[in-house]
Amino acid sequence: METEIPMRFLPAALVQGMLLSLLAGPTGFAQETPVSTPSPGAVSISGVSPERFNPTHGTAFFRVSGAFFPADPRDVAVIIDDRQLPAGRLAVSRRVVAASYVMSPGRNSMTLRAWDAAGQVLTAQTQVWAGDLTLEVEITDGLGNPMDGVEVTASLSAAPSVRSTVSVTGGRVEFVNLPDAEILLEARHPTGLHASAIVRASERRTGLVLR
Repeated sequence: METEIPMRFLPAALVQGMLLSLLAGPTGFAQETPVSTPSPGAVSISGVSPERFNPTHGTAFFRVSGAFFPADPRDVAVIIDDRQLPAGRLAVSRRVVAASYVMSPGRNSMTLRAWDAAGQVLTAQTQVWAGDLTLEVEITDGLGNPMDGVEVTASLSAAPSVRSTVSVTGGRVEFVNLPDAEILLEARHPTGLHASAIVRASERRTGLVLR
């Protein structure tokens, strides 16, 4: 008569092998359909956002509620596109996984797959834009005078929900973590003066004249 061993009592290396079989699809991507019972826990993601320009390297945080992460980082997988982060880049506690990531400029998929402490599957995924370019924008009036008190928004032409808004100081503003893509710039002063333009982030420097 065979005895079933609860997954939470399996050695971490064996669980890692089972997790990898869950993650590995025919092309190396994480499979969409888990092969085990989904965990009742919910995972939230911070440190990166699908609605802003993200740095190409940093730390993403996965926080779980309603369940616990396993104690061994080898029982957790964080995948960026088709690349799984090494276990050494993960710091795992019962409630939080901190992942030290490196992403390519452009759009990236970030996925977490893990067993929870009860042997059920935890998943979370987000799509984020990352970049390493800085765009400096000079803000002037029609006479060429630098303007303050202007709000400038930079949004990604290909995905307008990805944006950053800053207030101008000294007639200049910088937008960081931009991919090499078309950026829509929109500037508005409380008096009603405004300007807009589409530029590539790789231009590094541009100007807007408010009229």
